[in-house]
Amino acid sequence: KKNEAAAPDKIIVSVARVATLADAFARTWRRSPTELELQGLVEDYVRDEVLYREGRAAGLDRDDPIIRRRVRQKMEFLAEDIAAVEPSDEELAAYLESNSDRFRTEERLTFRHVFLSATRRGSTLNADAKEMADTLARTSAAADEASIGDAFLLGEKFREMSQSEVTRTFGEGFAKQLSVMEPGHWQGPIQSGFGVHFVFIDGRTKGGLPPFKAVREAVQREWLNARRIEAEEKLYRTLRDRYQIVKETPLKGAASETAR
Repeated sequence: KKNEAAAPDKIIVSVARVATLADAFARTWRRSPTELELQGLVEDYVRDEVLYREGRAAGLDRDDPIIRRRVRQKMEFLAEDIAAVEPSDEELAAYLESNSDRFRTEERLTFRHVFLSATRRGSTLNADAKEMADTLARTSAAADEASIGDAFLLGEKFREMSQSEVTRTFGEGFAKQLSVMEPGHWQGPIQSGFGVHFVFIDGRTKGGLPPFKAVREAVQREWLNARRIEAEEKLYRTLRDRYQIVKETPLKGAASETAR
């Protein structure tokens, strides 16, 4: 510690420190970190050390783990203060245009289904599906799905369900087939991990980029967060450039300087 005080512009990442970081990762995730993950752990340690030393130099010195974390947080809050500027509508509209995929809404489907359980039907599933196809061809749109098919845990009717929700519930293959079906009549069978389904699409709500006014608050949150991250990283890089980072190698205690 005396050497650190005498040369505050040097941060040494010892072999023991790297081992400690790797051990902490292994205890949390129950596996050793990859080389890339270990580099990230070391860089985070360097970031913590830089911000702590800068905070200590500002008179917040007290060698306590809780205070150490608070010093780092205060330095990061400083970056937030730097970034705390109220954006104009023009800036937000430009951000929305540049990051439209973050705010684009998915297409939503309202549909019903008649379900035939693979577990319940077993070897008769395919034959039962053919019979059900014939039955539904003669059935009006107002069919009682629950009475003519098997009970489905999540029910027989789904309202305003997004493509990603359909995928999570029924599987990717089912969702892809459903996405190209026309509304207004029974279609199927469509396979899922549960069995087979016959689907009646009642309505389809197109997705797309909402009007700026409808998403202004969300865009502003994203814009402010991006500014905060940018300012925090800029501040950290400015501070980090004041330090020489030396990472020890495990070979006979030799030290080699890493790139800044």
